[in-house]
Amino acid sequence: MTGDRTPDLDHDIIVANDATTMSASTGAQDRSVADVGRVALWIALAPTLWILFGSRVASFGMDSAHAYWNVWRVGPYTLPPGSPDAFNYTPAFAQAIYPLTLLPWPVFLAMWSALLGAALVWLLWPLSSRWRWLVLAYAAPPALLIGNIEAFLAVAAVIGLRHPSAWAFPLLTKVTPGLGPVWFAVRREWRQAAVAVLGTATAVAVSFAVSPQLWQQWWDFIIGAPTPPTQVGYPPLALRLVIAIAVLVWGALRGRRGAIAVAMLLAMPLWSSGILVLLTAMPRLRSADAEARPDMG
Repeated sequence: MTGDRTPDLDHDIIVANDATTMSASTGAQDRSVADVGRVALWIALAPTLWILFGSRVASFGMDSAHAYWNVWRVGPYTLPPGSPDAFNYTPAFAQAIYPLTLLPWPVFLAMWSALLGAALVWLLWPLSSRWRWLVLAYAAPPALLIGNIEAFLAVAAVIGLRHPSAWAFPLLTKVTPGLGPVWFAVRREWRQAAVAVLGTATAVAVSFAVSPQLWQQWWDFIIGAPTPPTQVGYPPLALRLVIAIAVLVWGALRGRRGAIAVAMLLAMPLWSSGILVLLTAMPRLRSADAEARPDMG
């Protein structure tokens, strides 16, 4: 039978074997580069954490977490934007966390940090074990030191794909990164978009009924807030929102859920290194992409 092979068939077999060999070789090279990069990052971790903790450990939690805990002690919107303990979020968020603010500060900080840590572990769990703990080692310390809600925003982005009402959290805290309804609208998932909007509207209505004057104070606070000095040099929010929506539309049309995290990062009202924590949503969002592809086929 081997003698019946045509020259063209033999040539095709040789080409296929060469392609397989080259693909395996390229894959091995890629893994080798990734291994070197991972080792380098582990080596760089110790000095990175030394610098980070050396500069911030004395103010652990005093950036954002303390502002949340202290909001009802000083009163929402009584401190000017950019000042220590200034509270920039909607009254609905202040009312939601009120029970936690009754705790002593050390207890609040411990609980808040534990919740942030649990959120990050959950978000990064889909990564392979070779990368999971390395990424967590880089992401967790600054997130915990600052105590901001970026990790919770990332969780809301993931959960919000199946439970659209979860988008109320970004919309009632940072506001501009609450892009879930836009994602659903682009994909013509009208029911999900309606649930996201109505869920947020319901929360606003309940909050407003409890304290309408707080909403007026928040509006005056946001509208009258000058650009903080920390934002000088960054692209203006209006430009970033345009880019964020463009990224979101691209991702929605192509079924690339990871674009949600990138768009939310771009749409954050204030930029700092902490917004990179939003990218911890990527493993879960990309896993959702992988699960959805068989259905698309």
